[in-house]
This record gives sequence, structure tokens and C-alpha cells, in this order.
Amino acid sequence: MGRVKGNRTGWIARVSTGQILFEMDGVSLSYVR
Repeated sequence: MGRVKGNRTGWIARVSTGQILFEMDGVSLSYVR
């Protein structure tokens, strides 16, 4: 149990209704705040 056969191609996350989930790349931390 816990072993993966083959290469991983992505990630899956459960997000409940009303939650916002995102990732930002290439944006300075001072701009985001």
C-alpha cells in the first residue's frame, strides 16, 4: 500500500464549496499582498 506504479502526472485536491484554491507564479510577494 502507498506505492505508485508509473510516473505521476499531476495532483488532485478536494476543495469544498466556497473555498478558493490557486497558485501564482512569477508575481512578487509585495504585489500579491
